[in-house]
Amino acid sequence: MPKDKKQLKEGLPSMLKNFTDDFFDGLKYGAINKALEKAKKHKDIPPPVVQKMIDLEKDAKELKDFLKKYT
Repeated sequence: MPKDKKQLKEGLPSMLKNFTDDFFDGLKYGAINKALEKAKKHKDIPPPVVQKMIDLEKDAKELKDFLKKYT
């Protein structure tokens, strides 16, 4: 098998995995954003709790970007 075809076959599963990972991450972040917006509007949730949720989301995104850079 020519080297180009072998690389294409090996690259395709990796490409599909990246696509599906990105797709499901988008869905997850959409749900997180929706939950944060609801928490901000909900009067029974103390503002420090909402702020901590926002901080955690920001930290998680920073960690993901950091790990992506080094992997």
